[in-house]
Amino acid sequence: MNLLQDGYVVDVPYPTFVHRQAMPGWLSNLVQLQGNQAPDLTKPYRYLELGCAMGIHLHLTAASNPLGIFLGVDFNAQQLMVAEEGLKTTKIDNLEFIHASFYELLQQDLEPFDFIVTHGVWSWISAENQKIMLELINKFLKPGGIVYCSYMSHPGATELSSIQKLMFEVSRNLQGDSATKAVQSLSLVRNIAKSHMGLFEKIPHLTQTLTELAQDKPNYIAHDFLSEHWEPQHSADMIRAFGNFDMSFITGAGIAEYLDQLNLPLDIRKIIKSLPLITMQETVRDIALYTLQRQDVYVKSRQRLSPVQQQQYLERAMFGNLPQAPVGKSLKNDIKIGKIHDAVPIFEQILSLLAQQHLTLSQLLAQLSPQISSMQLKDIILVLMWAGYIHPINPTPNAPYITATNQWMQQQQLPWQSLATFGTAIDIQS
Repeated sequence: MNLLQDGYVVDVPYPTFVHRQAMPGWLSNLVQLQGNQAPDLTKPYRYLELGCAMGIHLHLTAASNPLGIFLGVDFNAQQLMVAEEGLKTTKIDNLEFIHASFYELLQQDLEPFDFIVTHGVWSWISAENQKIMLELINKFLKPGGIVYCSYMSHPGATELSSIQKLMFEVSRNLQGDSATKAVQSLSLVRNIAKSHMGLFEKIPHLTQTLTELAQDKPNYIAHDFLSEHWEPQHSADMIRAFGNFDMSFITGAGIAEYLDQLNLPLDIRKIIKSLPLITMQETVRDIALYTLQRQDVYVKSRQRLSPVQQQQYLERAMFGNLPQAPVGKSLKNDIKIGKIHDAVPIFEQILSLLAQQHLTLSQLLAQLSPQISSMQLKDIILVLMWAGYIHPINPTPNAPYITATNQWMQQQQLPWQSLATFGTAIDIQS
């Protein structure tokens, strides 16, 4: 069997990952919390994942969001066999998989989508395929639709470039599958690191990075480091490329990188605010945070929420506590949010209120004491979402395939559980 297809590792399966930040409820509310119009999840909508691998993310997402129509596309037939086998077990009727390359998909006549997401693909495909992906998104995304695109970013990934190049070159002369080659080539690099010379002298922490990488699954190391095309991106270039197709950068789906009060000193925050272009601002943020991976969110033909629409969102958007929310506990020393000292009492109060019942943002505003502004509340909600303590409520939680999907997860020995109430999934081992 060929180990690479179009330069990408295909002989070993991509490890199963689930990304709550790429699910429709998360994306739609995140965009609206930033003051923009977003797809209405109370009406039928369409969702496309480019590079869906074994479809685990899509199974969980489709099962908990019955109003959506979900489509997964991948060019690796071996991985799609697992996805199709899952459908035979779960019987989910709002999910479909297509075996196709991006070029082949571009030739098809599909109904447009409200969401197009791609995770762990962009930085590992050729420039030609990146161009095709942009054309795909432009062709199939509705005006007002949301794009989620994750990719390796400079400067965090810059230091790994020479290491990846060596691992790839060494792997071409090794025997075995890609996972075996990944372990052997990484071992060679770690032996070189013991010299503490050159690259490892200039960047001492790189040795620890390689030690941590060695703890990952061999399949993950193979997919991450043994592809022929491996290219971290500058966020400014990505924002400009998507902007050429009338897609406006909104924020990062992971939220954490945009919690400036937590992450950045005041002088850096002032510099960012002083810069006139988003490309400049994001480059400063990447440098200051040493960003390794970005999860960019774009909206096509973006429309801002009017004051009336913003008020309607406050009255409509409902939130609740996730199972792991630390209700009744002090958050003063919480490593995720304890640094925002002034807001800790409000964090605790919100969790206590949501433990009693799900509430809209307007209802939260009315019950919080002391009262805060709607803008302050939106920022606090974002922090609690990122921490994994609260989540938007799914407006249509009647999900008939939840039980079968969660049973299939158990059969596959995967730690994920789909939650109909929230339209998302959680890692039950975390």
